[in-house]
Amino acid sequence: MTETRETPDRLGRLRPLGPFDIEGHDFAFDDIPDLHALIAAARERKPYAIVPFLGMPAVLFLTHDLVTAAFKDEESFPAAAIYAATTEPVLGNTIQCMRGAEHRINRKLVVPAFRRRIVTEQVEAILEPLAHELVDRFEARGEADLVTEFTHGYPVRVITRLLGLPMDDEERFRRWAVDLFHFPMAPDAAERASREFTEYVTPILARRRIDPGDDLLSTLATTEAEGRRLTDEEIMSFLRLLFPAGADTTYLGLGNALYALLTHPEQLERVLANPDEELQWAVEEALRWEPPVGLLPRMCPEPVRDWQGLGLDIPAETPLIFAITAANRDPALYPDPDVFDIRRRVRPTLAFGDGPHVCLGAWLALAEIRAALAVLLRRLPTMRLATPTRVRGLLGTALRGPESLHVRFGAEP
Repeated sequence: MTETRETPDRLGRLRPLGPFDIEGHDFAFDDIPDLHALIAAARERKPYAIVPFLGMPAVLFLTHDLVTAAFKDEESFPAAAIYAATTEPVLGNTIQCMRGAEHRINRKLVVPAFRRRIVTEQVEAILEPLAHELVDRFEARGEADLVTEFTHGYPVRVITRLLGLPMDDEERFRRWAVDLFHFPMAPDAAERASREFTEYVTPILARRRIDPGDDLLSTLATTEAEGRRLTDEEIMSFLRLLFPAGADTTYLGLGNALYALLTHPEQLERVLANPDEELQWAVEEALRWEPPVGLLPRMCPEPVRDWQGLGLDIPAETPLIFAITAANRDPALYPDPDVFDIRRRVRPTLAFGDGPHVCLGAWLALAEIRAALAVLLRRLPTMRLATPTRVRGLLGTALRGPESLHVRFGAEP
């Protein structure tokens, strides 16, 4: 059904959003411990909910069909509407902030660096060795916090190696990745990280323009599309996005996969018994069961009447929430959706979004998570949780993962 966008007038005013369907939680910042139960109860009443977001009414889409439609409706809900305010001041004019021809051309220019062939031929050769290097640091102790000692640093090391940047500055890159994602909540740290990152990478980019290698940065510097190449600022904006988005979401996805397996011993045993067959499906099911980007904020910049035939009028500047975690547990698509079961054999594409702004690095993220789990399970087959933990909101409500994964491993159970 085609939606119409119009300014309300005396002959046909938009209907108000109505009262909150869920109260007591702000969906911008709160960690919501019972999130899945809350969403399931709201979805039984209707396919969307009106919820508080920064104290304002927001529309939370709760079904797989609605979240998919919302991702694809770039006309009504353009990504640029939210990212221009939340990321552009520190990341620059990234592809998230672009529309139309600008988005099409820039996407063509960065896609070659993330094609599946690149991942399989160039990336996978470095993934397991980097994972082994991290495990070497703690294996002899018989215990570790896999978040602080493995998942948090692993994706940063991968991206740094792919770009051909100095590995000695791993801690600096990790700090920049974290700080860049915390604008506007911690603007000073984010702005400082943006400035320092730009000053660090700019001379390296200049050298790759003159003498390109076989790294991702050289690919970005030399790829052509529709008669043009990326400018230095376009590359820098993309890299400022790549580090926080690629590092933080992948480390959370990896942490969620570990949490799922460690809290479901029978599923872990199934993977350990046949990793060549089962590991890939464990990753896919973990991304369905607990995606790292659980609740993605967007914005409706112009009024929309009767969206998707729901009788839902959305006023201009209304916050929207694409509930990926709700879509991935929609019982209309997934029987027993709250059960973590690697025998489902499903690939939940919404874990990486959909529509024009679907995640460019999906293949890379999947390859990283599979390789990291393969190494951890091979090196630490007896690992088990030493202290209770849970998945929680770690950057406002949007990003979700465990804060810690304290494990023990060795001969003794």
